[in-house]
Amino acid sequence: MVHTHTHTAKSVHEQEDVTVLWNQAVHSDREVTANMPNITIKTEREKTRILMYVAIPADRNFMQVEAAKKLKYESLCIDIQ
Repeated sequence: MVHTHTHTAKSVHEQEDVTVLWNQAVHSDREVTANMPNITIKTEREKTRILMYVAIPADRNFMQVEAAKKLKYESLCIDIQ
């Protein structure tokens, strides 16, 4: 017997002063092509944003995938700072 679990994450989850966004575009003053991180965590009290990008590469590709993700989203990180 095969058990499968299906779960659909809410695109926005709020609890107290923390908001977690799943696959939501980040709006900025200028146009940025790579503006949709996998997970964004916003804190209102500290006024911080944490952008999380998820990748599951093979062990041998880890460093290449990490470098590609950093390069792809570098302009968005600079823009929202």
